[in-house]
Amino acid sequence: MKDDCAVRLIGKEVINVKDGSRIGRISDVCADVKSGTICTLIIPSVKGFFSFFGKKKEYFVNWCNVVKVGKDIVLIDTDLRGCVRICEE
Repeated sequence: MKDDCAVRLIGKEVINVKDGSRIGRISDVCADVKSGTICTLIIPSVKGFFSFFGKKKEYFVNWCNVVKVGKDIVLIDTDLRGCVRICEE
């Protein structure tokens, strides 16, 4: 993987092909330093019940669930219920 591969993913919109829903935009990625491969996409949720109470919800999507990376959009195929992490701010 080239060094700028992860940087080019940040900001791309993520669509779940399971139901056609827009998830959000990639804010960060986790990579395996030894192999140089991307492991996880991090996508913050900007709407929802938790944001009102000062909790932040993010989706952590494993790279194996990525179907296609396009110029502006990343397609994933996963059940997002297993990808949600809620953090106190």
